Amino acid sequence: MSTVRLRHALRAELPTIVDIWVDAFTDDPYFRWIAPDDDRWHAFGRDWLTLIAELTFEHGHTFIGERADVAVAWSPPDLELMTPDDLDRARGIIAAHAGEARADESFATIEDAYAHFLQTPHWTLQYLGVRSTDQGTGLGTAAVAPGLARCDDDGMPCSLMSSNVRNVPFYERLGFTVAAEAWTPDGVTALRPMHRAARATTTTD
Repeated sequence: MSTVRLRHALRAELPTIVDIWVDAFTDDPYFRWIAPDDDRWHAFGRDWLTLIAELTFEHGHTFIGERADVAVAWSPPDLELMTPDDLDRARGIIAAHAGEARADESFATIEDAYAHFLQTPHWTLQYLGVRSTDQGTGLGTAAVAPGLARCDDDGMPCSLMSSNVRNVPFYERLGFTVAAEAWTPDGVTALRPMHRAARATTTTD
């Protein structure tokens, strides 16, 4: 398995994090359902993921690999990622790039998916992105390992939202299970909330 040196990202590195995520999510079925052509994807992806990165800096923990090849963001149990105003901004980004109808359909799917999120305190793996040239090398597993260890140390479950069915086996190997499938109104793609129970940790005297 690959190893990675992670550190807390600096605010000045926000554009680099967005670059990593835009590259990592280029073929994501849900995002490409919103922005199907390449030009629209890069514009929408940059605006959407900039918002997410800004929020994870404010309401979570954002880490970047030393080689700027991976970025991962977590939200702790006591903080919500988005306020109602942030949700309005998020919807506005989708509407600006894909139209009002697609924004309504997108948020209907998101609301359906989040209805199956854990209702008890939990950590949330908000975003994990590995540059396309480094995918399949074990870098993603290495990047989330410290966060999952923190969940286990805290005795806390963890949730995430998978927007790509191809990533489900990856997360299942890490102990997550699919809680539901929330399909877009046209049945093209789905969001899959996934949960992971805390694992027992061993201690030594």
